[in-house]
Amino acid sequence: MCYSTNSLNSILIAGGLSLLSAVSHAYSISNLQDASTNGSGWSGDTADYQIIATPGATPGTNEWFSRYTIGNGDDRFNIDESILGQFKNAPLQDNTGAGLAAASESVRVTFLGTGAARNSNLFLAQHGDDQLDLNSFWNPVYASGGTNNLSTYNPVTNSNTLFETRGGCEYAEAKAGNTCVPDNLGQSRVISGLTVGDSLIFGLQALVLHYNSDNIHYPNTNYFFSGDASNNQDARGWNDRQIHTKVLNLGNNRFLVGFEDIWGGGDRDFNDNIFLFEGVSVDIPVPPITVSEPSSLSLIGLLLGGLLWRRRLQRKSAIKHLTSTTHAQNTNAGQ
Repeated sequence: MCYSTNSLNSILIAGGLSLLSAVSHAYSISNLQDASTNGSGWSGDTADYQIIATPGATPGTNEWFSRYTIGNGDDRFNIDESILGQFKNAPLQDNTGAGLAAASESVRVTFLGTGAARNSNLFLAQHGDDQLDLNSFWNPVYASGGTNNLSTYNPVTNSNTLFETRGGCEYAEAKAGNTCVPDNLGQSRVISGLTVGDSLIFGLQALVLHYNSDNIHYPNTNYFFSGDASNNQDARGWNDRQIHTKVLNLGNNRFLVGFEDIWGGGDRDFNDNIFLFEGVSVDIPVPPITVSEPSSLSLIGLLLGGLLWRRRLQRKSAIKHLTSTTHAQNTNAGQ
């Protein structure tokens, strides 16, 4: 039996879609939940914008067009220079990448900001297996004619999409007045119907951007995945075999996940898009991050230090008193 090229492409696309839809039916993703009412412990409104203002990109901070949440009572919702620096300086999680897994039957994901010039979509690419099924993901993309051809086939669908990272505040809009806010900033979604231990692989669909006056050209739509570098490879070399996420451990099955959105690793600051994941675990040890306010362990340490310091003062005082008494007794005895 012979098939035309168009027929083969249609078969490949249909097959890929059926595989992806079979995965998507096992879970459900909630509607977007507003920042002030999302039930995650949010204690304030999303700031109009949080700009780490450094035109030209100073190491350890971020670009003028960055937008991060700040002004909330809980440290986990405040992305500042300290958090950005910890993403930049954290090791590459044993050079394998930290894989995420469900620690409960539902996982909450909150979008905490972007330092990227181009717009992206976060989506749940696969769950249940530790490694991305490369064939089922990439074959339909190949058949569509290219990574930047989203009109023919787009693996990001209504059933798996989570957030658009610069919607309502794309580069040109930010450049025009630098006052816009991404629509999804601070919002959450809940992924339900999971099994504890399910591997969760999240994809970032980084979209095309051209801005001639700043000589910015990202001509292709790229796909980057959480976890091991093996998730970021494909038969035709459209992905780069690099790790594209780092995680910071907040404790209690909460992790900040930062994406790098440039092919080849970019500037490796891993704060192009930052998300809070609650109800997850990771498959390698990740130490807790340093927060700006003292933790309970730090407070215990301070209390212990204070007690030791007080005991030392008391001991010094006792020794001084004993020395003074002895000296006085010796002086009296000599008279």
